[in-house]
Amino acid sequence: MTLPAPRGRSVFFYDVRRFELVDFNDDGDAVEYEATADTRLLFGHAEPIGEPVVAYGPFVMNTQEEIVQAVRDYRDGRFR
Repeated sequence: MTLPAPRGRSVFFYDVRRFELVDFNDDGDAVEYEATADTRLLFGHAEPIGEPVVAYGPFVMNTQEEIVQAVRDYRDGRFR
């Protein structure tokens, strides 16, 4: 399968069954994929945000320290 991957965009696959994210280099205009087994992928692309990204579970922040604080806030019931 060949999917459009416009140059200058952040492009990714998310494997739904394995909970894995794969991001691609910005070096072409398409992504080619060949499945060797039954799979479900989410394909996406977006404008790059130009910031570092750190993810842990449902939390996405700019630094590891912010992730730790977000988890602490969640555990302490500060999210509503």
